[in-house]
Amino acid sequence: MGPVAWQATARAREASRSGNYGAVVREAREGQRLTQRELAQACRTSQTRISRLESRGSGPYPMDLLRSAAAHLDIPMTLVGLAEHAASGQGQPVQRRDFLSGAGALATAPLLNALTGAPDTSGSGQQAAALRLSTSAYRRLDPFTPSRDLADAVQAHLRLIQTSTSGAPAEQRRRLAEVASEAASFAGWLAWDMGDHGSARTWYGQAVRAARASGNRLLAAY
Repeated sequence: MGPVAWQATARAREASRSGNYGAVVREAREGQRLTQRELAQACRTSQTRISRLESRGSGPYPMDLLRSAAAHLDIPMTLVGLAEHAASGQGQPVQRRDFLSGAGALATAPLLNALTGAPDTSGSGQQAAALRLSTSAYRRLDPFTPSRDLADAVQAHLRLIQTSTSGAPAEQRRRLAEVASEAASFAGWLAWDMGDHGSARTWYGQAVRAARASGNRLLAAY
């Protein structure tokens, strides 16, 4: 027998407002008297993944599993930070993505030019420039590449930037923080475009923190 109809509780709504979507899933599952194993079977995954989902806190979340659990438990997608239109997991509306990515490129072009400034031939400058060039290449792919296909590569690129930053001298960390802010902002855009609003907020939060760490007032304001 499938789960009974579930009405969002005050505790679930509060968890949703704080971005703790795993707690929303747990509240709905327990309210419908389902075990983690039963939910895992319905979602065709493992109990371990359901347990991790429910205890993840403020994310980021695996979007497919979150959507599957929400659909099975009859949780409104917006309550777990997902767009209703994204529930089918199908392709992106090309015209909308063309417009938004084009508008984003126009808005950020002056900013990126200001950040680049005069060429820096130092080791740290060359490293930051190479990583920024990769970010720009991913952005150019965005209008004709599904966000889902780009997201993993961009997140791996961001991890490389963060690894390079660890233990670097102060000036190099500042330059790499600028690059990290740009990459995290793009990761946020990709997550938003896929309807994963919880992860988008997390990535945009990282972008803001990196911008502040860079000491660049223009980037922080952007």
